[in-house]
Amino acid sequence: MSKMSKIIIIIITLILYSKSTIALGFLDCISDIPVHSKIIEIKESCFLFDSDSGKIVSVEAKHLLSDKEVLGFYKNILKQFGWELKSEKVNNALIFIRDNEILKININDYNIILFNNFLSLKNN
Repeated sequence: MSKMSKIIIIIITLILYSKSTIALGFLDCISDIPVHSKIIEIKESCFLFDSDSGKIVSVEAKHLLSDKEVLGFYKNILKQFGWELKSEKVNNALIFIRDNEILKININDYNIILFNNFLSLKNN
Protein backbone atom coordinates (compact mmCIF):
# COMPACT_ATOMS: atom_id res chain seq x y z
CA MET A 1 0.00 0.00 0.00
CA SER A 2 1.38 3.39 -0.96
CA LYS A 3 2.08 6.16 1.52
CA MET A 4 -0.71 8.27 -0.01
CA SER A 5 -3.25 5.45 0.43
CA LYS A 6 -2.31 5.12 4.10
CA ILE A 7 -2.73 8.86 4.63
CA ILE A 8 -6.17 8.81 2.97
CA ILE A 9 -7.28 5.87 5.13
CA ILE A 10 -6.08 7.65 8.28
CA ILE A 11 -7.91 10.86 7.32
CA ILE A 12 -11.15 9.00 6.57
CA THR A 13 -10.89 7.10 9.87
CA LEU A 14 -10.34 10.32 11.81
CA ILE A 15 -13.30 12.00 10.12
CA LEU A 16 -15.60 9.06 10.82
CA TYR A 17 -14.39 8.82 14.43
CA SER A 18 -14.85 12.54 15.10
CA LYS A 19 -18.33 12.55 13.55
CA SER A 20 -19.47 9.61 15.65
CA THR A 21 -18.19 10.99 18.95
CA ILE A 22 -19.44 14.54 18.54
CA ALA A 23 -22.42 13.96 16.24
CA LEU A 24 -24.52 17.08 16.40
CA GLY A 25 -28.22 17.20 16.82
CA PHE A 26 -30.42 19.99 18.09
CA LEU A 27 -32.76 20.35 21.03
CA ASP A 28 -36.40 19.83 20.05
CA CYS A 29 -37.61 22.38 22.59
CA ILE A 30 -35.09 25.11 21.59
CA SER A 31 -34.55 24.14 17.99
CA ASP A 32 -31.41 26.16 17.22
CA ILE A 33 -29.37 24.95 20.21
CA PRO A 34 -27.00 22.12 19.25
CA VAL A 35 -26.47 19.05 21.41
CA HIS A 36 -23.50 16.72 21.69
CA SER A 37 -24.13 13.03 21.03
CA LYS A 38 -23.71 12.41 24.79
CA ILE A 39 -26.38 14.96 25.77
CA ILE A 40 -29.95 13.62 25.84
CA GLU A 41 -32.87 16.03 25.93
CA ILE A 42 -35.57 15.32 28.53
CA LYS A 43 -38.45 16.17 26.19
CA GLU A 44 -41.18 16.16 28.86
CA SER A 45 -39.32 18.96 30.69
CA CYS A 46 -39.92 21.42 27.83
CA PHE A 47 -41.66 24.61 29.01
CA LEU A 48 -42.72 27.38 26.64
CA PHE A 49 -44.28 30.73 27.50
CA ASP A 50 -45.03 32.99 24.56
CA SER A 51 -46.47 36.52 24.69
CA ASP A 52 -46.59 39.69 22.61
CA SER A 53 -43.47 41.00 24.37
CA GLY A 54 -41.31 37.90 24.13
CA LYS A 55 -40.81 34.22 24.72
CA ILE A 56 -39.35 32.05 27.49
CA VAL A 57 -38.30 28.48 26.76
CA SER A 58 -36.80 26.06 29.26
CA VAL A 59 -35.71 22.44 28.90
CA GLU A 60 -33.51 19.95 30.71
CA ALA A 61 -31.06 17.42 29.31
CA LYS A 62 -29.06 14.58 30.84
CA HIS A 63 -25.36 14.45 29.99
CA LEU A 64 -22.79 11.67 29.99
CA LEU A 65 -19.79 14.02 29.94
CA SER A 66 -17.81 15.84 32.58
CA ASP A 67 -19.12 19.30 33.47
CA LYS A 68 -15.92 20.75 32.00
CA GLU A 69 -16.56 18.96 28.67
CA VAL A 70 -20.16 20.25 28.53
CA LEU A 71 -19.08 23.83 29.24
CA GLY A 72 -16.23 23.58 26.72
CA PHE A 73 -18.57 22.18 24.07
CA TYR A 74 -21.03 25.06 24.44
CA LYS A 75 -18.34 27.75 24.71
CA ASN A 76 -16.92 26.56 21.38
CA ILE A 77 -19.99 25.54 19.38
CA LEU A 78 -22.36 28.40 20.19
CA LYS A 79 -19.95 30.97 18.70
CA GLN A 80 -20.65 29.33 15.34
CA PHE A 81 -24.37 30.00 15.83
CA GLY A 82 -23.91 33.72 16.55
CA TRP A 83 -23.98 33.51 20.36
CA GLU A 84 -21.57 35.68 22.37
CA LEU A 85 -20.43 34.46 25.79
CA LYS A 86 -21.28 37.20 28.32
CA SER A 87 -20.71 35.44 31.63
CA GLU A 88 -19.11 32.30 32.94
CA LYS A 89 -19.89 31.57 36.57
CA VAL A 90 -17.98 29.35 38.95
CA ASN A 91 -21.12 27.30 39.67
CA ASN A 92 -21.19 25.71 36.18
CA ALA A 93 -23.29 28.35 34.46
CA LEU A 94 -22.84 30.09 31.11
CA ILE A 95 -24.77 33.09 29.81
CA PHE A 96 -24.82 33.89 26.09
CA ILE A 97 -26.40 36.78 24.16
CA ARG A 98 -27.49 36.91 20.51
CA ASP A 99 -29.50 39.88 19.19
CA ASN A 100 -32.56 40.11 21.50
CA GLU A 101 -32.00 36.65 23.01
CA ILE A 102 -30.37 35.43 26.21
CA LEU A 103 -29.38 31.79 26.68
CA LYS A 104 -28.50 30.49 30.14
CA ILE A 105 -26.95 27.05 30.53
CA ASN A 106 -26.68 25.64 34.06
CA ILE A 107 -25.30 22.25 35.08
CA ASN A 108 -26.41 20.76 38.38
CA ASP A 109 -24.86 18.04 40.55
CA TYR A 110 -27.01 15.29 38.98
CA ASN A 111 -25.60 15.51 35.41
CA ILE A 112 -28.58 17.59 34.34
CA ILE A 113 -28.22 20.64 32.10
CA LEU A 114 -30.90 23.33 32.31
CA PHE A 115 -31.27 25.47 29.19
CA ASN A 116 -33.22 28.74 29.53
CA ASN A 117 -33.82 30.87 26.45
CA PHE A 118 -35.32 34.35 26.69
CA LEU A 119 -36.35 36.34 23.61
CA SER A 120 -37.50 39.94 23.89
CA LEU A 121 -39.68 41.18 21.05
CA LYS A 122 -39.64 44.77 22.33
CA ASN A 123 -37.14 47.19 20.85
CA ASN A 124 -34.72 48.49 23.47
